[in-house]
This record gives sequence, structure tokens and C-alpha cells, in this order.
Amino acid sequence: MGNSRYRLRASVGIAFVIAMSGPDALAETPQGAGPSDASQIRPPADDAYSGEIVVTAQKRSERLSDVPLSITAATGADIARRGINSTADLAKVVPGFTYQLSNYGTPVFTIRGIGFYDVAMGTEPAVTAYVDQVPLPYSIMTRGTTLDLERVEALKGPQGILFGQNSTGGAVNYIAAKPTRDFHYGGEASYGRFNEYHVEGFASGPVSDTLTARLALRHEGGDGWQKSLTRPGDTLGRRNFTNGRLLVDWNPSSSARFELSVSGWQDKSDTQAGQFREFAPLPVNPGTQNVFDVMTMIPPAPERPRAADWTPGLPTRRGSHFGQISLRADFDMTDSIALTSITAYSELTAHEPFDNDGVAYDSFNTIVNDGKIKSFFQELRMAGTSGPLRWVVGGNFQRDSTRQFQVVQSESSKQAVGPFIFLLSTYSSNQQPTTVSAFGNLEYALTPNLTATAGLRYSAQDRKFNGCMGDAGDGNFANAIAFIATGISGSAKTIAPGGCVTLDPSTFEATLVRSHLNEDNLSWRVGLNWKLGPNQLIYANVTKGYKSGAYSILPGAVTTVFDPVTQESLLAYEAGFKTGLPGLPVRLSGAAFYYDYRNKQLVGFGDVPVFRTVPKLINIPKSRVYGAELELSGRPLPHLNISSGITYVNSRVEKDPRAPALTLTPFGAPTSYVGEAFPNTPRWQAVGDAEQTIPTSGSISFFAGGSITYRSSAQAAFGGAPQFRIDPYTLIDLRAGVQDVDGKWRVQIWGLNVTNKYYWINVGRPIDSVSRYAGRPATYGITASVRY
Repeated sequence: MGNSRYRLRASVGIAFVIAMSGPDALAETPQGAGPSDASQIRPPADDAYSGEIVVTAQKRSERLSDVPLSITAATGADIARRGINSTADLAKVVPGFTYQLSNYGTPVFTIRGIGFYDVAMGTEPAVTAYVDQVPLPYSIMTRGTTLDLERVEALKGPQGILFGQNSTGGAVNYIAAKPTRDFHYGGEASYGRFNEYHVEGFASGPVSDTLTARLALRHEGGDGWQKSLTRPGDTLGRRNFTNGRLLVDWNPSSSARFELSVSGWQDKSDTQAGQFREFAPLPVNPGTQNVFDVMTMIPPAPERPRAADWTPGLPTRRGSHFGQISLRADFDMTDSIALTSITAYSELTAHEPFDNDGVAYDSFNTIVNDGKIKSFFQELRMAGTSGPLRWVVGGNFQRDSTRQFQVVQSESSKQAVGPFIFLLSTYSSNQQPTTVSAFGNLEYALTPNLTATAGLRYSAQDRKFNGCMGDAGDGNFANAIAFIATGISGSAKTIAPGGCVTLDPSTFEATLVRSHLNEDNLSWRVGLNWKLGPNQLIYANVTKGYKSGAYSILPGAVTTVFDPVTQESLLAYEAGFKTGLPGLPVRLSGAAFYYDYRNKQLVGFGDVPVFRTVPKLINIPKSRVYGAELELSGRPLPHLNISSGITYVNSRVEKDPRAPALTLTPFGAPTSYVGEAFPNTPRWQAVGDAEQTIPTSGSISFFAGGSITYRSSAQAAFGGAPQFRIDPYTLIDLRAGVQDVDGKWRVQIWGLNVTNKYYWINVGRPIDSVSRYAGRPATYGITASVRY
């Protein structure tokens, strides 16, 4: 990936050379949605919910009510009102969407129970995010995506035909606000509890007759919100985040269009500390009796949102930055055929130390957690219409390089082997996946109201890997593993300080693990949709999707720990409807679905030579998911805007993984996963939002509103251990204020989690301790915004 042919100049050059255009040009632009319309900047204050949302879920502009897929969409104005500042916050908007913070800080996104929990930065998710159809292929890249948005679309179920593999759970497509033909500008400032603040602004307008541009910038800051249980006055959770985006649109002719995007972010915020719940030691070695004595005296953290602890003096501050450049080029080849190219290059540098154990003691701390990810992406597609037929064909090429390196400092009950005691160890993982795919999709109008759809995508991926567990340079860990290898093999073994300590079980020599995974698959979709009227749609789809195989970053004492998981597949059956309600500007939609899930990927346990039970990636051969959802939005009464949704998801493991994989509880006890629900998959989720506007006789109006988010209980891991239960919770947000009736300015006071509900989003067991990761406590503040 370091080859210069994949650098930024190639990203821009390729797309300029390949003339292009998109299927959006084939669809009629809805009235009022053009880039020069001021309503795109900010809808009138009392009119944000009244118009039909236009989406690009099928890579062309369509009314939301005309798309035969389950989609939740929200406008940029709605997102700003509700305090949605990250992809994690979409759980407040999208029923069926969940967010989980992994034990090493990697975000995990799930839709309808389909997601991939892994701690590695460089593992592709099962729910992939996009900005203007440009992929953010790794979840850690998704920070800052909510900056200056026109809307966000959450597509549920496998989206592999048009979006590619690694979207078996779904896809989240952020649509940035576009440059305008007239000059517009605006800004927003907010201040709240913990001295948290953000300031942002944008400017948009013409540069020449054929060139328009839009620049948006945002900075977030604040003090710590977590409080140390052992050091009064010491806090954690400081915020220092900056991001920006520059969009430039060039229209040299009526048939050629180019869209350049340059975006990036820098994050120097604190990572989050866990809340210690209990000491769960491994077998105690005489050399670590002191660890046992200390840890047994530490009480569990109080069940309060801010209560936590971390080791003083160890790093907790991020030092991460991300940049992406993309170019979309469009060319109308004829009146009915268009060509599109999207070229992108993304690069992430991450430094994210993490205190995993939730105590002020070196039980388990990731003092170095560094990563480097580079990704080059190219899509070329052609779309057209011919009578009753609408078609699109195209191909993708993606080449990535991901590197992650960790240094763990630990005084756990396992950090001794014979006479050797070690405190530091390292873990490394380097992957280079290359993916090539070709796809096509057809829609044929059997009658004016009945349409059949069919699509295929063939994907082939070649993935190279190298990695190992290693000594930190002091030689202690190397000596300990060499002691084990010598005892088992019967011959003297030595390992150099700073080298790999992963053992080849056939020779008991330490080695760097090298591996290779080559897979391909064929995704497909068939469906029917029936338009009963202008705002009524019934649809049914059958879809097959895939997520690519993967390696992870693991404590690989032997080479077989690094064996990859193979690709997983999802066969989805879904039927749904979309309709307006008679006499009301209200939209109602619903869907029922059934998923046949094969080879679900999981960080579980394996039985390996010498060390027996160790963490390992495994495949669960067979599972199933079924459920239903219902969404309602619009204006049932004058000046009252609502949006709501509810989702039911029933997930179940049907067959245990095969040997050498083991089915264990988080405490190492044998069990069976059959019959268990997936981790972090609540059966019920519900979201709701309402805002009442109170008009006056003048140019201002008052408003009051609020949101509610509910999820039922779930388990953070397989095994049913009560310590890993995530209790149900309900969160309430409130807001009220005054605004200009034309949407030019708005001032609101707000409160998030106003009841100060204590809840947690994950539970982990880093070696000797069980710790929770709590949600944010009550926060409140004031926000002012202007748009002109």
C-alpha cells in the first residue's frame, strides 16, 4: 500500500481521465432540492418534517417512499436538533441500530443483530459507513461524519449488490451538504456541562460560473466527565476534536460534472476508563501472590455514571488523525445513459492508549495502541434506462494496508512463568487485503405499478497477514516463553529481547506468523415491489450477502491462534410496506425479516497446543435472526412534528462452532452457545422524537421537544454470565427555545439523559478483572445557530 501509485495524485488523476457521470442524473430532481435552494441550508423552522425525504440508497435520487428497502433517514437539521454528533448517536434515531465500545476502544456497529465485535482497528465491520457513497471501510474512521450534513440514511439488511461486501448488517450513508450556486453561510456554538463546547461554521457559494465550493469546520472541547474513585479531583474524558471538509463542484458543461471532497479530523481526546466490577483471577502463580492480595481488596465501582478509575501516570490521551480525498466525476453519454467514477484515498494514523481494567493499579493497561491504515478505492459504473428497464453495471477495486501494534503493561495473576516475572508484552497485526468486484442490477416494470428487481455482485479478495505476540525489549517475556519451549521440547530454546515469542507447535521455535486468505463470493438479490398509489408501496426481497474473512490482534502464544475466520454469509428474506395516512402529512412504514446466518464471526476461544484455552477468532456454523419493525413520522397535528420507530429482533445460535474452537463462558467454564441470543442484541428497541412549535404574531416562534430511546436487556458475551448482562434502559432528552420562522437563527436549551440514568454499553474481562463501560451522565447546555 506504500506504493506511490496509490497516493493522492493518482486518486485525483484517474477520475479526471475517466470521464464520468452518475445515475442521479437520470432521476428527476425533486422540486426544492436543488443546490441553489436556501431550504437545503436550513428548512423553515416549522417545516423541517413536512417534505418528502429524497435518498440515494440505490445510488440514484428517489423519494424515500419509493425505495423498496428498509431505510431510516433523517435530515441534517433534524440531526442537529437532537444532538446527534457521532455514528454512535444514531441509536437515538435508527431503531435496530446499536453501538458498543470494545475493550480496546474500537467502535462496533450493529443493525438487526448483525455486527462483528473485534478489538482490532484493521478489521472490516459488518455495518459499513459511507460519505456521499465513498466508503469509510473501518469503523474507527467514522469520527466526524456528522459535520454539515444534508441527511443520513441507514439501510438495513445486506447491501452487497451496490455497496459491496462487509455490509451484511446494513450500511450508513452520510450525505454532506453541497456547494450552492448562491452565497450562504452559517455557524453554531454550544456550551454545556463539564465545560463542553463546540463551534462550527460553513461558507458556500460560487467561485466562478462553473465552479462552486463549500467549506465546513468544527471544533469540540471540554473537561473530563469521569471521576477517579481514589484520587479526588482527578478526571478523565477531556474532549479535543477538530474536523473539516472542503467540497468543490465543477460543472464545465451540461453533461459533465466533477465533485472533489477533501476531509479530515484530529482527535486528542481522552479514551474512556472502565468501571471495575469484580476480581476474576486466573490460577495464581506464587510469583504473583501480591497481585492477588491487592486486587481482592479493591471494591466494585459504585453504580453511578461518572464513577471510574485508571492508573495514574499512564497515558490516556489519543493522538489520532484521519484524512480522505475523493473525486466523483459524472458524464452523460446520452440522454439515457450515464457513467460514474468515484476515486478515493483514505489514511488513518491512530494512537489510542486504553486503561482496560477500571482500577488504579497495573492489572491490565494498553499503554501503546497504535495503528496505521491506508485505503485506495475506485468504482466505475454505468447506468441507464430503456423503456421499462432501468439498469446499472460496474466494478470496484480496493487495496488496503492495516497495521496495529500494542504494548500491554500488566500485573495480573498470569504474569509469571516458573522463575520469570514479566510486566510488558506486545501484539502486532499487519494485513493487506485487495478486493476486486463486478456488479449489476436490473429493475423491470412488469406493469406501470409492478416492478421486478434482480442484482448480482461477484467479489474476490486476497488478504495477506503477518503478526505475532512479542517481547517488549526487556527480555523478560522472551525468557519466560523460552523457558516453556525448553521444558516441552526437551532442547534449549532462546528468544531474543524485542523479538516475536509466538511458538510454532511443531518445532517450538519463536516465529513471525505469515498467512494468506484468498476467498470469493457471489452476492445477489431478487425482489418485487408494487406501487398501490403515489405514496403506497409493498415490497418483498430475498438477498444474499457476505462479510470478508479476517485476522485479528490477539495474544498469540502459538501460531494457530492467528488462524483466520472465513467469510460469513447472510441469506435475508424481507417483506415490507410504506404508506401515507389519509388526510395527514404522516408516513408509516414497516417490515418483517428472517435471516439465515452462516459462519458468524466471533472473537471466542480455541484449544491450542501447550497453552490450551486462549482467545481466538472462530466461526459459528449456523444461526438465525427474525424480527419486525415499524416507523411513523410526519405532522399529525399543526405545528407538531414526530418521528418514532420500534424494532423486535430475535437472534439464536443454531449450531456450536467446530473444534478446535471452544464454547466457553467469559470465565472459562464449558458451555454451549446453542439457543443463546447474539451478544449486544436486545430483543426490543424503540426511539421517538416530538417537537411542538408555538407560533407568534411576529417573525419568531417558540418550540419545545424531546426524544426517548429504549432498549431491552442483552448479554455482552456468550455464556449467560450475570456479570455480563447489560440491563435495559430508557434515555430521555429534552429541548426548548426560540427561533426565526424562516429558519435563519435558532437558540435552544437542552438536556441529554435528563434523568441521569445509569446504564452501560459493554462489559469485558481484561485478564483478571470484570469491568463495565458506562454511558454518559446527564448533560445540559445551550446552543445558538444562524443560517443565511
